Amino acid sequence: MPSSNLNDSDLDRLGLETPIARIDRALKQLWEGDEAKTRASLINLAIYTEDSCQLMADNDLLDEVAAQHACRALLILALPEAQPPRARSWIQALCRPYQGKQVVCSEQISFVLEGGDAAQVQNIVFAHLDSDLPLVVWWQADLSKNFEERLYSRIDTLIIDSSRWSYPARQFDVLLATMAAEPGGFDVRDLAWTRSHFMRTALASCFQDATACQNLAKLQTIQITHLKGQRTTALLLAAWINQRLKASLSMELIEKETGPALQGLVLEGEGVRGEVRRDCDSCFVRVSSTCGENTREDLLPADVDSEAELVSEQLSRFHGSTLYSSMLPFVRSMLK
Repeated sequence: MPSSNLNDSDLDRLGLETPIARIDRALKQLWEGDEAKTRASLINLAIYTEDSCQLMADNDLLDEVAAQHACRALLILALPEAQPPRARSWIQALCRPYQGKQVVCSEQISFVLEGGDAAQVQNIVFAHLDSDLPLVVWWQADLSKNFEERLYSRIDTLIIDSSRWSYPARQFDVLLATMAAEPGGFDVRDLAWTRSHFMRTALASCFQDATACQNLAKLQTIQITHLKGQRTTALLLAAWINQRLKASLSMELIEKETGPALQGLVLEGEGVRGEVRRDCDSCFVRVSSTCGENTREDLLPADVDSEAELVSEQLSRFHGSTLYSSMLPFVRSMLK
């Protein structure tokens, strides 16, 4: 979609339009003479998209994330098919009060790259990083476009959302190949996997007593209820269950038009049953387990829902351990 479809009033929300060659000087001028504001940065956070309709939502998301995590924020909209080639940029400060006296600010640089190819995207990112701070990239487009070794070899943490992929099997193949080519390289965080955290935690509470644990081998079926568009999230949950049980349970996925990403999970076998259910708009999940004549019920908190909260959660766990990479072969085998 060409940038002419971007509304000028929307683009004004990106801050002060600045020639790319003058960005560094303009950022310095942003802070000169204003002692009440302090620039802070702990990471470089870049969002890359090829969907012009996503630009303003990403701009709002960065504002929310910067309120919790001081960063140098790069917002990049690439339009590879747009002609003639043209690049525009904007700068702004994302500020919040600190201890009632100072104002602490992150810097945001936004780019619209018409005709932007892999080399241009790489140059834009590398030229505008904040010193030697870690680089976190939320890549919202397909991994096969503009996602090349020279870029991903510099990434510390890659954030994706596999539930957005139109052809997840193809994209998981690219991701697996990329990770194999960079062993011990960047960390991968999938928001689809993060969405299943509360279900995984709640399910573990179903089978925490000794009697239930002894009957895990009797489980035969998985039923997962998910929001339309969140099939990959459900598959990642199912992959985790099968891996933990070292089994291959029969699976049924139920799709709903409304509600949270994951709404229900039922594991069942002879004389044993575990259920986790979240009602629409509820901040809690209901957990119940049955083993023989014993029944147990509980109410547990659900996790965050918004994309800003999910990304902030990933930044809070920066360099923390994750089981995600071990899930990839399992979930890939479930896709055609």
